[in-house]
Amino acid sequence: MRKPCAVLIVILVLCAFCTFIAVPVAADGETTTATTEPTITLQPVTAPTTEPTTTLPTVVTTEPTTAPTTEPTVTVPTVVTQPTTEPTITITIEPTSVGGGKGYIDTYCNVDGASVYFDDSYQCMIAQGICTVGVSPTGHIQTVSVKKTGYTTWSGSLTKMPADGEHVAVYATINPVSTPPTTVPPVQTGTIYAQSNPAGAAIYLNGNFYGYSPVTIPNLAPGSYSMKASLNGYTPDTQVISVYAGQTATYYPVLQQSPPAPRSTGTVSVSSNPSGALLYVDGSYQGKSPMTVTLYPGSHTFRLSLAGYADYTTTLYVNANSNQNLKADMTPAVYGTAQVTSMSGASVFIDSTSQGKIPSSGTLTIHNVANGNRLFKVTAPGYNDWLNTIYIQPNVVTPINAVLIPVGTNPTPVPATGAIEIASTPTGAEIYVDNLFKGYTPSTLTGIAVGEHQVLLKYTGYIDYTQAVTVNSGQTTPLAISMQTAPTPTPASAPSLAIVIGGIVMAAGIGAALRRRS
Repeated sequence: MRKPCAVLIVILVLCAFCTFIAVPVAADGETTTATTEPTITLQPVTAPTTEPTTTLPTVVTTEPTTAPTTEPTVTVPTVVTQPTTEPTITITIEPTSVGGGKGYIDTYCNVDGASVYFDDSYQCMIAQGICTVGVSPTGHIQTVSVKKTGYTTWSGSLTKMPADGEHVAVYATINPVSTPPTTVPPVQTGTIYAQSNPAGAAIYLNGNFYGYSPVTIPNLAPGSYSMKASLNGYTPDTQVISVYAGQTATYYPVLQQSPPAPRSTGTVSVSSNPSGALLYVDGSYQGKSPMTVTLYPGSHTFRLSLAGYADYTTTLYVNANSNQNLKADMTPAVYGTAQVTSMSGASVFIDSTSQGKIPSSGTLTIHNVANGNRLFKVTAPGYNDWLNTIYIQPNVVTPINAVLIPVGTNPTPVPATGAIEIASTPTGAEIYVDNLFKGYTPSTLTGIAVGEHQVLLKYTGYIDYTQAVTVNSGQTTPLAISMQTAPTPTPASAPSLAIVIGGIVMAAGIGAALRRRS
């Protein structure tokens, strides 16, 4: 009995334990919670600190046995996904054919040996005034610079890039770096720049040949000079040009064509009593008498000048292929008076002979001045010399106003010439001014010196027309001329019949008487 009881006790204990841990299921399938819940150990879930910790029930999902363990491959359009760090992308732009080829930049400069730079990059050196560089039309050049040691640097913007085969010009002027004024010696001479129209005329100064236009004549002492321009087929031009220290005077002769063919010439042999007089033809110095000059046909003005004698002036018509003689009997000068007004203390000279100084009153009166053209010069320290040719009339007081200009100051440009506007009926008449051929009517003649001039019109079949015309500074003088037809020569009348018969009878009677005597 003892052994069955022990077995019974063990069974009771096991039943009690099973009752304790079993979870009974209700008839409808709901879970019935035991009175005493078993202890469940949960693993913590890592979550953001801001999110609250939530304990979720464990759900077991049973996948169907037909589902593949590997996801099926699905073909979708390729999408380029930008990485978080963008890679460096290199884009190559192929040049187009527009603007291709080669253009040229021509840099002109006044100093050879200067270096040319494009955007501070050296390109070439100036030689014979130019430097040419080939460039791509598609390039980009902003600045062109020209540099040379001892000179100022020139820099400028390029206006445009040259197209294929095109030349773009750049003009640069560089100047020597200025030095302190104390190191520059004072300039004692001046210069004459001569340029004729048309170019190429022979240029003479005081009768001496200096070259062909354009030409620069430097190192001239201040004073007045006789300039002449001569070109084959054109009438020579003569002017008096004044030169000032440190300045460049200009001589711009406009040459007029000589009369049309035939252009045969004539000669004039000129002598004077006493000899040695200075000969001027149409205002141009020719030399000293006696001498022979060759001239185009037409009227020409001759003037002979000799110290102590009055100027001898005459007009002579020169015929083609002929020689004429001109003898000038010089007469003692008739004197006039000159009144020179200028700054006090200035020195006055006539034909290089001192006449004294300007008094405090500002006017110097000079008596017994030989009549004719006289060269007056007025000088003062620190001022440019004043020079001018003045015609002194006999027994007349000639006022002269000499305004001195400080050294280094350019004289105020004052028009020294005027113009003559000439029209004629009929048109096409030859025009001569002071016996120099100037063209054909109608015409406006510019660059005519201020003063009185002789105008001559010539036209075949018409009477020559001559008139004195006064030209004012900067003004145009109009001149309208109606030329007169030359009269037709009256033929000699034929002798009457009675006179003829009478003459025959008289001759017969004289013959009969002579026969009777014999």
